[in-house]
Amino acid sequence: MKEQYSQLATLVYVSAMKKQIEEEVEAKYSKRIDHLVNANNELMNELEQCESELITVEKECYGRGV
Repeated sequence: MKEQYSQLATLVYVSAMKKQIEEEVEAKYSKRIDHLVNANNELMNELEQCESELITVEKECYGRGV
C-alpha cells in the first residue's frame, strides 16, 4: 500500500513540475515573441513611410510615380 502512495506522490509531483516548467517557458517565449512582433510592426511602419516619401519625391522631381 505504501508503494502505491509513493508512486502516486511521484506522479503528482512530476505532473506539477511539468506544468510549472511549461508555464515558465510559455511566459518567457510569449514575451519574446510579442517583443519581436512589435519591433517588426514598427519597422514595417517606417518602411511604408519611407516608401511613401520616396514616391512623393519622385513625383515632385520627375513627375511620375513608381
